[in-house]
Amino acid sequence: MPGDPWKNQHTVQEAYLKAFCDPVPHEKTRAAVLWVHSANEVPVRRVPKKCAVEPYFYCHDDNGQRSFLVEKCLSDLESASGPVVKAARHGNLPTTRRDRYTLTGYVAMSLVRTSAGKRLIDQATIDHRVQQIRDLINDPVRHAEFCAARERETGKRMDPEESIRALTGGKVRAVQTNRGWSLRMMAEMLMFFQQRFMGMRLLLMHANDGFFVTSDCPVAVHDPATMPLLPQGFQSLEMRFPLSREYCLAGTYSPGPTRLELDADQVRNLNGFLVRQADRFVYAPFNADYIQAELQKSSAKRITTPQDGVIRF
Repeated sequence: MPGDPWKNQHTVQEAYLKAFCDPVPHEKTRAAVLWVHSANEVPVRRVPKKCAVEPYFYCHDDNGQRSFLVEKCLSDLESASGPVVKAARHGNLPTTRRDRYTLTGYVAMSLVRTSAGKRLIDQATIDHRVQQIRDLINDPVRHAEFCAARERETGKRMDPEESIRALTGGKVRAVQTNRGWSLRMMAEMLMFFQQRFMGMRLLLMHANDGFFVTSDCPVAVHDPATMPLLPQGFQSLEMRFPLSREYCLAGTYSPGPTRLELDADQVRNLNGFLVRQADRFVYAPFNADYIQAELQKSSAKRITTPQDGVIRF
């Protein structure tokens, strides 16, 4: 709003990012820093406070005033989950249903609160609305009823044939501009994914030799139906969420242990996967050429398949 002071809000929790800082502090400031990697820039070191921020990201207009309610709710959730998350970062999974619910809620929050999460929610809404319009256009009876209803509401003549010609005569670019609606959907998706994670078997992966990285999309999920058939004794991981540079939380629907010890090669392979999940930035406790290489490959793939949002009915 005009006159409001500038306020940055974290799309990835600051306290979460602190768990991925370089063990060696900055040589001049002695501050704990992250190595920040992006596809087209040289890796730099930054304090967590300056990472993963956007101005007023969780704010929306409330009768002409900027509302900070969502930011307050997220802060409360972060505080409530602190002890359970800290225990998991030290290798201890929840032993009670209540603590398990708290941990899965934290994971779900970390999934939906990001910039990429907002785009996915908004795009899903656009796709749904576009399909509704296409279905209406392709159903002459429903479309005629729609035009008649609009006539009654507006008092203006609405010819069905002219309406169809107008809808199909060009291209449009659809956008979702209601920030309050996006935030409400974020809360609904948080609860959806929390229930999904509660149905998984949780396990911890420990980096014996090396460190895990994270990104601006720290939680990776996929549908187990898309996984190839694995040999007996192998398991799929439907959720992966690095908790710190030493531990990564995973969720699966298959049986198995609650802890896996990873060697250096396995840590690097998992890091490669986590880097490919990033939207723009990877946050790491170290600098490595393979992080930059993976980011550049992912960026090039997105450029070759551009999504400009243009729709033709």
